[in-house]
Amino acid sequence: MTVKYNIIKVYQGRITDEEEEELTLMQLSRLSHLPPQCVIDMVDEGILEPSGASIHAWRFPFSAIGRVRKVIRFQNDLDINLAGSALVLDLLGKIEHLEAKLARR
Repeated sequence: MTVKYNIIKVYQGRITDEEEEELTLMQLSRLSHLPPQCVIDMVDEGILEPSGASIHAWRFPFSAIGRVRKVIRFQNDLDINLAGSALVLDLLGKIEHLEAKLARR
């Protein structure tokens, strides 16, 4: 006798307006599954640019989560350090800009 089970995965989330949402250092750290020091290192390397005068006042745009996830993939999949990740992100941004410019022609 074969018994079949249906597995149901339930995901919970929150819909947010990415343009308006800002994250603290601790929130970005928690959402990225990284220690706060790793986020601070990304700021030091120029990968992330928070607003605010001090670490306690830093606010990151919601889009920072995507940048952090890309850096994590660069590190895990390609063994690229933070300086290399900053360069790759800069070059990818330039490519996107040029592609958009070509698409407008």
